[in-house]
Amino acid sequence: MHTPHTPSPPSDAAASEGAGAAAKRESRSVISPGALASVCARYDLGDVQRVYAFNRGSRRSPKAVVETARGRYLVKRRERGRDDPTRVASSHDLQLFLHAAGFPTPALLGTRLGNNSMVQLDGLVFEVFEFVEGESFDRTPGPCEDAGRQLAKLHELVRGYEPRWPSPVWTATAQHTTTARQLDRIAGSDAAQRGTARQVVRTLRPLFASVVAGLAGRKPHHQQTQMLHADWHPGNMVFRSNTVAAVLDFDAARQGPVLFDLAGGALQFSMTRVGMDPDKWPDGLDAHRFAAFLRGYGPAALETDLASLPAMMAAALVGEVVGPIAATGSFAGQDAVPFLRMVTRKIAWLLDHAPKLAALAERSARGG
Repeated sequence: MHTPHTPSPPSDAAASEGAGAAAKRESRSVISPGALASVCARYDLGDVQRVYAFNRGSRRSPKAVVETARGRYLVKRRERGRDDPTRVASSHDLQLFLHAAGFPTPALLGTRLGNNSMVQLDGLVFEVFEFVEGESFDRTPGPCEDAGRQLAKLHELVRGYEPRWPSPVWTATAQHTTTARQLDRIAGSDAAQRGTARQVVRTLRPLFASVVAGLAGRKPHHQQTQMLHADWHPGNMVFRSNTVAAVLDFDAARQGPVLFDLAGGALQFSMTRVGMDPDKWPDGLDAHRFAAFLRGYGPAALETDLASLPAMMAAALVGEVVGPIAATGSFAGQDAVPFLRMVTRKIAWLLDHAPKLAALAERSARGG
């Protein structure tokens, strides 16, 4: 297996497609057979024996598994808005660095000619990885603890890492401003006028304002930044025997305070869901999984402002849900209103239980 190198900076023409190119699509995108054949022809994959769609992850970032005599590979097309070739090069550089350091990231393949880490085809960006076998998240504390442990390992490895390519920078102020505008967009949309979304946003907006006010001036705004995964959740991991076998999807990688990653992971690994109806999901999080994640991350979490962790989790949840709704009018192709109601309930719960959660996070990080 050769180690691919990230490409030279792309031309403006190659990087011309922006974030809004396909924002309105709700159905799952697919890689056309012709595009898949053209991409595979750029690599030394061996004789293809079987190809099938791999319908996991973002609906706007289609994937396919290619089985050959040499092994199994994942072909992925970058989502519009995350497919600027310079940004892709930055995330690839980070993945190559982590893979070389022994971190569990899938091997990123280089092209036959030029050993390039991506293929640009008709304005689209493709990448190919070795396929990692494993299991999905089983919602038990064991994999949560190892996910926390792996996040701490990633943060330690990249502490002195200097990206060779420009990478986005996360700031609380910019993120909160964007989320507030998205809430306004949802409340003012035609769909909101016809339904109950506007009423839900009227309740959610002051809760979100309380979150922002509580974070204002605290350490997450001022903490030194470093590279982050920025999308640390179970769907971006492959598990084996309660451990993380592979960390996937560095599309959102950016610079920011480590508490951003820690809050996102703590939220995602402790979220409670029952069935498919968000209106029936419990308000609270799973305390056992929350504690396991922080225990796995360990004492390094104490270097952050854990008092801000519940509010950071609340802000992350609002942003994750209202962003797609503001862009498409739905959430993963489903009615937006139940998801907005769910977020409102969970945010209120996080605000009410913030002191207890911060104390639990500190005890857990200390090994308690």
